[in-house]
Amino acid sequence: MNNIYGENSGKGFIKEVPLSTFAKAVESAIYKAPLRENNKVWLSDLWLITSLPEDLIKETISKYIEEIDIPEDVEEIYDDEKNKVLWKK
Repeated sequence: MNNIYGENSGKGFIKEVPLSTFAKAVESAIYKAPLRENNKVWLSDLWLITSLPEDLIKETISKYIEEIDIPEDVEEIYDDEKNKVLWKK
C-alpha cells in the first residue's frame, strides 16, 4: 500500500498523490545535483533542487531506488545532516 501525500485543494478535500509519483522528481534531481567528494550526491542538494521535504525524499529513495535511474558516476546518496548513507552502489 502506498502512502498518500497531498495538499488541501481549498474545496473541502485533499488531493491525494501516491508516493511513486515522487520517484521521477527525485531521479531528475539526482541528475541535476552536483557530485561531491567521492562521487556523492547529498540529500540537502536534492532537497534544494526539488523543494520536497527531506523525509519524503528519503522514503522515496528507500522504497523506489530500484525504479530510479541513477547516473553511472554516482557512487552514493548521502544524508549530509545525519551523516548517513541512504544508498550506495
